[in-house]
Formats: sequence, C-alpha cells, structure tokens
Amino acid sequence: MNHRQAWAVVLVKPFRLAKQRLASVLDARERSELARVMLEDVLTAVGACRRLAGVIVVTADRAAAAVGRRHEAVVLMESEAIGMNAAVARVVEYLTCSSEVGIVVVPSDLPMLSPHDIEQMIDLIERTPAIALVRSNDGGTNLLAGRPSSVIAPSFGPDSFNAHCDAAVSKGITPTVCFAPHLSLDIDRRDDLAAFVSLQSSTLTHD
Repeated sequence: MNHRQAWAVVLVKPFRLAKQRLASVLDARERSELARVMLEDVLTAVGACRRLAGVIVVTADRAAAAVGRRHEAVVLMESEAIGMNAAVARVVEYLTCSSEVGIVVVPSDLPMLSPHDIEQMIDLIERTPAIALVRSNDGGTNLLAGRPSSVIAPSFGPDSFNAHCDAAVSKGITPTVCFAPHLSLDIDRRDDLAAFVSLQSSTLTHD
C-alpha cells in the first residue's frame, strides 16, 4: 500500500432505520428508497474520483452492502449498526498497515457530493498530520478528512464540527474548514427535503 494514499469511507445506516425524522412526509418504504438512492449518488461521486486508493463501505445492511459491491467498494459488514464513530475506528484498524494513509469520511446522505469535493479534501490533507472538514447546517460534520487516518478520534454526533475542530487543535493541528454550501444541507426534516428538491440537481435522489 502506498503510504500517501487516501481512501473514501462511506458510512451507511441500515436503510430501514434511515431518515426517521421524515416520517411525517415519507412512509417507511419511501424513506428506505431515499436512503438507497442517496447512497447510489454518493458512491457514484466517490467512484469517479481517480485520486482515491479505493472506497470502503461500512454497514450492517445487506442491501447497502450489495450496492457498495456493485460500485466496486470494499465492504466491511457489521453484525449490527455500531454507530459512525465505531465504524470509523474499525476502518482505521483495517488501514493500520500504513502509518500515513489518509481517509475522507463521507456520510451516505450527501447526494450533491461531486468528485471535485473529494479531490479538494485530499488536497487539504496532503501533508501529515492534517484535518479538513465541512460543517453541516446543524453543527454536525458532513465531510471529515484526516492524515494519518488515526490523527484524531471521530466525534460524530451533536455539535461534532466543534468537537472535531477542538480535537485537532488539542493535537497541535489547525483544522482546515472547507466552505461547501451544497454539502451543508442535511436532508433530515420536511423543510430540508423541500430545499433539496428546489435545487434541481441532476441526481438519482432528485429524480
């Protein structure tokens, strides 16, 4: 393995558990289908980024795993949904054969993601150690890149953007914040869904 490589890490919640806060506007089947097509869009984007060593999908969902394999990703199956932080820790362990390999952690619900977005994050972690991230509109983290992969412990959850920045600073690293409005929208609530549809994106999710 080339020590300067970077991997995309796509974290996928079981489709049946996804987007529960949209229950007022989408039934269970529709929420599951929304989760699936968003994953398709994300994997299409990362798969088109030629600078990645590869793509790793972490999931407990067999259907999501099948989508990942169809996109030629390495699939790390979970016996149950273990949460984003534990999933990232598992990937870091998987990649321990290289001390400087980088990762770009990508939630599976960013349908507006483009190959350029991934390339930009790779550029921002070219040196070691480094942290780069994109803030979501609710204070979370919608992209997190780091080199080496174990540079900070992941802190996904409420206010994770500030938590990740604080973790970087505690290691003597100035985090690079990437301004990406098209990636800041979390599709979690009725208004988020309406805002996404209004963008008229050329994605499977919009279709």
